[in-house]
Amino acid sequence: MSRIFIAWELGANFGHLTRLIPIAEQLRLLGHELFFAVRDTEIAAALLEPRGFRFSQAPFWHGRACLSAPPINYAELLIAEAYCQRDGLSGMVRSWLSLFQLFQPDIVLIDYAPTALLATRIAEVPVVCLDNGFGLPPHISPLPSIRSWEMINDQRLLQAEQTVLQGINSICRSFGSLALERLIDLFPAEAVLLTTFAELDHYGARDSAKYAGPIFSNADGQTVQWQGTHRRKILAYLRPGVPGIANLLNVLAELDAEIICAIPGLKRLNRAIANRLRVYVKPVQLDNIVPSADLVVSYAGSGMVCCALLSGAPLLLVPQNIEQYMLSCRVNELGAGLSMGTNRSDADFRSSLQQLLNEDRFRCAASTFASRHAGFHPHQAVSYVVEVIESVLRQYRLEAG
Repeated sequence: MSRIFIAWELGANFGHLTRLIPIAEQLRLLGHELFFAVRDTEIAAALLEPRGFRFSQAPFWHGRACLSAPPINYAELLIAEAYCQRDGLSGMVRSWLSLFQLFQPDIVLIDYAPTALLATRIAEVPVVCLDNGFGLPPHISPLPSIRSWEMINDQRLLQAEQTVLQGINSICRSFGSLALERLIDLFPAEAVLLTTFAELDHYGARDSAKYAGPIFSNADGQTVQWQGTHRRKILAYLRPGVPGIANLLNVLAELDAEIICAIPGLKRLNRAIANRLRVYVKPVQLDNIVPSADLVVSYAGSGMVCCALLSGAPLLLVPQNIEQYMLSCRVNELGAGLSMGTNRSDADFRSSLQQLLNEDRFRCAASTFASRHAGFHPHQAVSYVVEVIESVLRQYRLEAG
């Protein structure tokens, strides 16, 4: 039996834990002891506590970095998380080290937790890194732009990387640990796993990457069913904060289609729209509804996108942030959907929905994707990740003698 520490530090919503829980459950069946440090304890209370997993709050910085513009690459994302504030970064690293000291892990599983990863380097604890792509940038220097539509020169990318490197190496030296030559060296190349398909990698397909495949769960939530009408079926899985959501719901309510809307956390809804749409304000089970959907509307969460495409359903994507926008660009490139930009009027939504419902090319592209990955199931990805974790543990014990 080994003690496995799971760290989730950055990012929001349910996706991180729904990716980690199946892995943790399989590891527990193998006799391992697990402990989570999580970004969002409210979500953890809903998902981890009923399954009997222990957890604590992950360390995070309470300040705010003064960026003059939106982050341009992974390095600037770290600058926004205290990597240019020595005291802030030092405090987070020391907090992670204290958690490691309390739990005494044999290995740490990292899910978008760069400061925890830095702490494992200092503590010399073996590690496996897991992500759907965005939180594990390509192994190049400088780290690439996340805003491909903007003209960003290499000097700014390099400057961001040097700023972060300076902060990291200052911390490393204070603990007597080796400094990094490049920021990407923070990530152990031999134990980085991408839980997505190469075609959906936020940064584009990587030749040497280890793609485990997506991990998502369809089983949690309220059970709903299509009513069996002959009208086209549309599933909309959204968040209340999606920009333009009121306009989108207005247009959906106009369609001659059977529509299921799942909007977890929604507080209020226009009564006229509520009378025309089946709206659920808590998560719903997807197994029974996605395979029969003619169209899926999503904010471009990785799990929902993969689930829809594996079922051959085209997508209308309404991203909320840069990570979701990058994924929606991959779907656009596949020809399996359309991504909404900043223009989200009724007319814009109406035009996009009409294209997706009336032009066969989108469903053909989604069906081609589904055929290419026929037979895949998230259980395969879970088993692969577990095998890698146990392999790293065996190798570490062998080297330790």
